Parts: sequence; C-alpha cells; structure tokens
Amino acid sequence: MLKKLSPKDVFVEFKDKDFQVSKGKHISTDYFIFQEDALKVIRQALDNPEFYPHFIVTGQEGCGKRSGLISLLTTEYSKKNNYTKFYYSRSTNSILENPKSTDGLTPLFDIESNTTPVIYDPTPNTMSLVGIPAERKYHPGNLIKAYGGFLILPLFKLVTEPNVFDVLKSCLLNEAIDFINLPEVNFFQDLDRTLPKFPINVRVILIGEEYLVEQLLKKDNSLGDVFKLKIDLEYEADLNERNSKRFSMLLDSLGKEGYPKIDLSGKKRLFEEALIQNESKTKFSLNVTETKSIYEEAMVLFKNRKGNAKIGEKEIQIAIDTMDKRYSLPKKKYYEDLKSGIYNITLTGSRLGRINGLSIFTPFGTFQEYGQVNVISSRALMGTGTFINIEREVNLSGDVHDKGVFILQSYLKGLFSNFPSLGVDISILFEQNHTLVDGDSATIAELLATLSALSGIEIPCNIAITGSMSQYGEVMPVGAITQKVEAWKEISALLGDKKTTYKVFIPHPNTKDLILSRNVRQAMATKGFAVYSFSHVSEVIPEIMGLPLGNIGKDGHFSKGSLLRIIEDKLEPKKETESH
Repeated sequence: MLKKLSPKDVFVEFKDKDFQVSKGKHISTDYFIFQEDALKVIRQALDNPEFYPHFIVTGQEGCGKRSGLISLLTTEYSKKNNYTKFYYSRSTNSILENPKSTDGLTPLFDIESNTTPVIYDPTPNTMSLVGIPAERKYHPGNLIKAYGGFLILPLFKLVTEPNVFDVLKSCLLNEAIDFINLPEVNFFQDLDRTLPKFPINVRVILIGEEYLVEQLLKKDNSLGDVFKLKIDLEYEADLNERNSKRFSMLLDSLGKEGYPKIDLSGKKRLFEEALIQNESKTKFSLNVTETKSIYEEAMVLFKNRKGNAKIGEKEIQIAIDTMDKRYSLPKKKYYEDLKSGIYNITLTGSRLGRINGLSIFTPFGTFQEYGQVNVISSRALMGTGTFINIEREVNLSGDVHDKGVFILQSYLKGLFSNFPSLGVDISILFEQNHTLVDGDSATIAELLATLSALSGIEIPCNIAITGSMSQYGEVMPVGAITQKVEAWKEISALLGDKKTTYKVFIPHPNTKDLILSRNVRQAMATKGFAVYSFSHVSEVIPEIMGLPLGNIGKDGHFSKGSLLRIIEDKLEPKKETESH
C-alpha cells in the first residue's frame, strides 16, 4: 500500500530521563563499552593461558579493539616490577633469563618495565618481531620486548605480508626464536648463525575485521593451530534506557578539564547520529571512535566559551557539518556541476522514458560518501525482443546490478506472458555515467522508465525513486536510504523551485529505519517535500504515471484504462503481424 510519511515517521524521539545519570554513578568506559558478552570471553581467554595462549579479536572499525584491549590489559592484567635479564651461556650455547647465578655467563640485554609490557605494533615486519641479530650483538624485537606480557598485532599486515605471519607462527609454535630455521632467513644480513634459540614468553593477540581472518585462512588454514579462539565484537546495540544511560556516561567520561560540558540535547543529537550511522531506529552503531571524533570536534570549536556554557544540539550539529565540509570537496564539485547544468537533470515538467534514480557515490581517497541523482533512461523500439543493459555492454555494470537487470527482464516477461513474443528491443542506461554501477537499488527506476518508453506516458520530473525488486514485483529494501533521501532534498532545493512539491518513493521496509534531518522534516511539514513508501510496483505506478498497472482479464486482454492496456494496444499490430 502506498503511504505518505509524516515528519513523525522519520524521527526518533528520546526521553530526557533515558540520558540522566545519578550523581556518583559511573561505568568503566575505558574499554569495550556495550561489549559485555565479548568482554566475558576475552577475560576467560586471558585467565586461561594454558588453553588460550594466543587469540583473535575481530570487529568493525571504530569499535575500540586496540584501545579497548590496551586499556583492559594495562588495567586488570598488569603486574608491577616486570624485570627480566638475559644472559648467554657459552658452555651450553643457550640463552638464560634471570639465572640464579651469573658466573661464567655473558650479559646480553635487560627487559625492564614498571608493569607487565603491553605492546601494540601497527606495522609488524620480520625484524620488528624477532629483532636484528648480528655478530656479537642482538637488538631484541617485540616478541622479546613483550616478554612476560602481551603483543597486539593488526591482522591486515599479516594478510598483506604473509611471510611475516609465517615467522610469527614459527616462533609461537616453537616458543622460541630459532634464527637458523626461521622462514625468510635470507632477509637478514650479517646473520650470526651460531646464535642459540631465544626463548619467548609472550601472549599474542591479533585484531582486525572478520574478512581479514577469512583471507588469512585462505593463505594458511592452520591458523587455528596457534590462535585457537576468535572473539567477535558487536557492531550495534539495542536502543533502550539502559544503553542510553551508558551512552550518556560514555560522553561524560570524555570530558576534559577546561573544556565545556555536553548537555542533554547534545547527547541526544550524538545518539541520533549513532542511529543514523547504523541505518536503524532500533539499534545504534558501536563505532565509538566516530562518536568521539564528533564530540572532540565540538570541544575544539567551542573551547573558548565563557562561564558554564555547555555544548548542545546546535553545537553538535555545527561540529558534524564542519567535519562533513572538511571532506566534502568531491561533493562540492558535484553540486557545482549540477548548478552549472553539466548534468542533464530536469526537475520541472515531465519526460518520456526517463526517471530520477538515487545512488551513493564513494570518492576514492576520501572519508565521505554522498548521495547522487542519476537520470535512468529507457528506449523501446520494435525489434526482435532484445534487452540491452548498456552499462554491461561497456563493462561498467557490476554483478549485483546485472542481477537486478535480469530480475527486471524476468518481471517484464511475466507481465507480457500473453504475448508469444514481445517483439520490442529495450535498452536501459545510467545517463552521463562514467564509473562502475553496482547494486540493485535502481531496478524499480529502470522498470518505470521502461514502462514509460513502452506506453508513451511521460514521468514527472519532480520525483525520484529507489528500490530493488523480486521477479514478482515485490519491493525490497536498499542501503543508505537516509543519505539518498537527504541528497534528493538538497538537490531539489538546489535545482528546483519553491512552488513545487518534490517527492521521493522508497521501499516500505526501509521506513522503519529512516531518520531524516530537521530541515527535511520541516520541508515535509510545509508540503515542499514528500516521502512515500510502497511495497509493490503496482502501488507506485498510479501515483507516478496516473494510471493503474492493470491485470489480464478473462478475454486475454489487460483491463481497460490501465497502463498495460495502453502498451498492449500499441503492440497489438506487431502481435497480429507475428500471428499471421
């Protein structure tokens, strides 16, 4: 059923009490906030080194893997006065640590630390791990420097440099650095091959995203021989009063002396942003790093506020806008091109076989992706029934987009199953596109453009649409729905006029997670902008094309006054010709 959304449908209202924390109440926000289940397993692994000496922690970027582990290890698993001396025994050609007697032994080096060492190596390589062995001298690497403690390594480097993983695995399996038998031994220059094995006593923790574990397993399926446990961090958390309060306490913990505090309205805006990042109204993103970045941006911008002035919703929005602007050069240039008329986008009148689709563009080498409007066109000419995806013909169509086009073809064949042969050549195109098109969110737009081309009925230019579909016309949800709707609002304001109501049609399943900005909600309230949801293609056609889709009657013809009847009447001479 086609439904016009109200401003209340695209907004999440928070209660003040959900963010109010009792005085004196605090939470350990230094590590793995909202990660109770994962933290329980991590502690279990740390408490049982005989079973889990080394393990892996996976999670999306920004969820605090590195900072959380370092904070946890230094806070709860650190002992005082960690001091190790290494000596060389020539008689046994061995390395001894903290021997009772040093008679006849040659001192090598000391590992001295006030607490248990916790080392994070962001760019591990062979030398940084095992050190630099040379004649009569040895510079220890992190496997030795972290003696009695922990070494945290990123999975990414081990995947991109598999030789480093081979060296690491060899050392951990042997519980020693064996320079003679190390893989990639020719990497060292001036290697003293008489050096004895160096014992290691370290627990290694790998951190990264899940896909990196899969890639490492493809390179070495014996990964589990060394890292017997993998712990996954959550990337989202439920929206409830308990988590709202924890989020509030997290923000309180970020405060620094001399900087303004954040008030309830500021906390609500940051929490709303966490929901938007996760594209959900019921679960918020656990990208704590992103939340901290916005918070810190606001602190810097309003550092010199006098008195007890606090950071509120307005200031947080300014911080978000400032960060967006900092990375928005590609978007800025795109909007300038739109305004100058480089793109063949029209927001007034109507056009045949053309419709405004919505997509997301991610520029290479930038942090910011943004929404775009794409004119999707279709032409239908009498022919042999060939369906041409022009993007695919020139290798600019990704696999998922190809799938969407094949689904579109299947749906059209089902619509016109009463025709022995459609006898029409159809071509579809993303106009003025010069990059790879992927994703199936343009499938509905491509269908409507094709039906317009077949029927001769023009499509109004004040609308945009997004949505994928099944072979039976059911509408499926798409990604980045908030960004797409916001982009259509911005572009219609840039190129359109104030007298026209600009409409956007989105899949109904997306409405449960749609959160729009205050500007868009105000435009919806003043009738300058409208958002509609739909569940089947037949629901949106009357609103856009002014006619119902139509059904096949008992006489084998489509119902009179329908879109499909108009197409049938246009194609009927071709059909009769084929029957003769």
